[in-house]
Amino acid sequence: MLSSASTPAPFSTVLTSTRTPAPAPGEPDPSSVTAGVGGFLVVFLLAIATWLLMRNMTRRLRRMRMREEQAQRDADAGSGDSGSTAPPPPPAG
Repeated sequence: MLSSASTPAPFSTVLTSTRTPAPAPGEPDPSSVTAGVGGFLVVFLLAIATWLLMRNMTRRLRRMRMREEQAQRDADAGSGDSGSTAPPPPPAG
């Protein structure tokens, strides 16, 4: 049989018996330390850079899609002709 000395303590007793160590003298309180203005500026600049990159990528994709559509329209319009738009054969050499 198990003796009463080997049974674990209830969870609530373990939680209340553990103490958070106090910071050493001269050290700031860990709960009051923040990133401050520097951290805000870094995050803000990263957000601006991400927005600019996304805007540029959207522009490039839109431009590429328009070029493909224009090339497809030109190819469709050219296929209805008698074939006069075909390039000449390479010279025999």
